[in-house]
This record gives sequence, C-alpha cells and structure tokens, in this order.
Amino acid sequence: MNTDQLVSAENIAYKINDNKLFHNISFFLEKGKALHICGSNGSGKSTLIRIILGITTQTKGDMNIFSEKKICYLGHKNAIKSYLSIEDNLLIMGLTTHSNINKYIDILELRDCLDVIVGNLSFGQQKKVALLRVFLNDSDLIILDEPFVGLDSDTQDLLNQFLIEELNSKKGLIFTSHIKCEINSKTINLE
Repeated sequence: MNTDQLVSAENIAYKINDNKLFHNISFFLEKGKALHICGSNGSGKSTLIRIILGITTQTKGDMNIFSEKKICYLGHKNAIKSYLSIEDNLLIMGLTTHSNINKYIDILELRDCLDVIVGNLSFGQQKKVALLRVFLNDSDLIILDEPFVGLDSDTQDLLNQFLIEELNSKKGLIFTSHIKCEINSKTINLE
C-alpha cells in the first residue's frame, strides 16, 4: 500500500431492495488530493459518503480508510443544536479553546451573534457555525456533503480557498457539490 493513501474503494455497490443505486465504484485517495462525487439528486452521493465513513455498509466491494486521525465530516445537515446559542454550540463541539476560534468567528462575521439562539439565525449563518468544525479541524481527511449550499459568494470563496490550503498541507478531501468550485479534483459521476 502507498503510505500516502487515505482511502481505497474497490468495486463498491449499493442497492436498496432490488434496485441498484450504484455498482462497481472503485477509487483511491491520497494525501493532498481531492475527490468530487457528482450526480443528480437521488444518485447515491450521500450514501457513498456514508459508506466511506462506515455509517452504511456497502452491498458488495471493499472500502478501506487509512486515516491516522479522526475524520472531519460535515453532512448536508448542519448538526448543530438550534435551541442553543452559537456560544453553547461551540462549547458542545469542543471548539471554545481552539487557538484559532476567535480568528474564524471574526472572519465568518459571527462575533455579534454569539449569544443568539441558532434557530433564530439565517440558514447561511447556521451553515457558518457548522463550518467552524471544518475551519478548526485537526484531521488528515475532510469529508463534506454539499458544503457550499446556503453560503454567500464571499463565504464560498473563503471555504474554497481554505480547502485548497488544506490540500496543500497534505490533507485529503472528499466532497459532493452542485455548486462550482475551484478545487482541483478527481471526479466520480454516479449517473
């Protein structure tokens, strides 16, 4: 095995009842590289991500993760508590003591609403709160399901540039996106 390899998939297939969602999907991902999973709604993008994460079991094929650290994952749902303030969510996520927390709170323009209940924020602001986990990650593999949805163009650009920098620091990236981005990546199309 290549020591730079983070993910390896061989002939992955998944079916729901007797309907094949996808089959014979093979790929590998090395440190410093990105994989863009494409396809229309319902083609199996999120399912493939859940298989990679080990949340869902493939119908057949082999999936291996070689990450030495925790995987940084953000799904298409924000996974934040809407009945708590931003500050309380940061506490639950264990981010309050991170050395760069204040930097990203300011960059994402969240400083003035730290005490606001998340459910009262716009969708874009909620997405920014969820993205703090990505901006403050300590992983070697980042997996994102539609990370650009709900973000204004400035924040999309910020996230795009951040992910490019993460790739330059030898982290791996797997993502789905219907929104065009500037990340140089291999592509798997599930059509």
